[in-house]
Amino acid sequence: MIKGIIGKVAVGDMQPVRSMGVINLSRESFYKGSVACPDDALSKALAMQSEGADLIDIGAVSTAPGSPTVDEAEERERLIPALRQILDNLSIDVSIDTQRASIAAEALSLGAACINDVSGLHDPMMAKTVADYDGSLIIMASDRVPGDLLGLDQIIPLLGERVRAAVRSGVSLHKITLDPGVGRWIPEKTTEHDLAILDGYRRMRSLGRPYLAALSRKTFIGATLKLQDPFDRLGGTLAATAVAVYLGAHIVRTHDVSASLETIRMAQAIRGRPASAECDEINVEVLGYLGQGEDIAETFKRTGVDERGMGILAKKSSFRILSVQGLSSMEALVIKQEMLARGGDAAIPKLALRCDEQPKEVLIFGTLSQISGLVKNLRGQPFRLPQVASCINDVLGRIDGPERYR
Repeated sequence: MIKGIIGKVAVGDMQPVRSMGVINLSRESFYKGSVACPDDALSKALAMQSEGADLIDIGAVSTAPGSPTVDEAEERERLIPALRQILDNLSIDVSIDTQRASIAAEALSLGAACINDVSGLHDPMMAKTVADYDGSLIIMASDRVPGDLLGLDQIIPLLGERVRAAVRSGVSLHKITLDPGVGRWIPEKTTEHDLAILDGYRRMRSLGRPYLAALSRKTFIGATLKLQDPFDRLGGTLAATAVAVYLGAHIVRTHDVSASLETIRMAQAIRGRPASAECDEINVEVLGYLGQGEDIAETFKRTGVDERGMGILAKKSSFRILSVQGLSSMEALVIKQEMLARGGDAAIPKLALRCDEQPKEVLIFGTLSQISGLVKNLRGQPFRLPQVASCINDVLGRIDGPERYR
């Protein structure tokens, strides 16, 4: 189960998808509808708060391709006066979009709750600065320059490394949120790259941290729909937002708070909650699945498979990945051996081999037939393994059950 926090706002699987309103203090921004001069920033922030925004994200430097360089003094001059006004009058938390640790330190000292770093911690002092103020941190996937990774096969391992680096610098893990970096950040990143990243958004769950959708009015939407002017891209933005939320996004960063809320709520209702169950301090969650017995049986009928073998074949062609948390080392080892005996497997922490006393997470992967055999055999095992068996059996039944949508 993914859980996190930005400022005072809880984010994650069991929370409503949060909306983050965007205010740009940079006149170079690609979408002029989001630009506010210092005198207008407060009224824009208050309007977004009244529309239902959970957070406000303020930036003073445009990262759009071709934007002019803004030095640190100008970024500070644009940002700090407006930030002071907003913090004095807003009741929701404020995030600061900056790549400079010095700017982050000043903003956090004034009361900003979060730093949104699109450079992926390019400034070597950024993570430590956030940690010093016990702030929240959004890390966007970037290597040399913002948004320069072209696909999830690059994005996911880099973000994993950056999370670990931030934690080593003292940032609390539960305060880290991730952004895969959709957008035409570099010329080599095409519309097709962005569409592929969005199509694979659910893969971000492998990182175990909340992740956001920063899609609002971006170039890939305009290119797909042949809409050159960002002002015309609201409909495409809402469609892309619905897809991102359905695929698991926990936060939507948007220029259009009011227009996005119904889209967010509907998409989250359709995706439901993760299939999970808890018993006796043990939590079981379905991380992934492929194949449902009834569907496969119909495919077998269509292809002329002998009906006498359909039930067995359906279980053998349905694959499941489960996370079981809270196990002892001995319980983890028993599950590993039971899955190996059935031709499946289980990933266990290396500390379990040393009988470490800390609770363990085990990843079980195999066919439904193999996992059903595991459940049957665990019922006669010692420790809490009979309870684990019941919990696994329960969670398997929740994949398509109505409980996930209540």
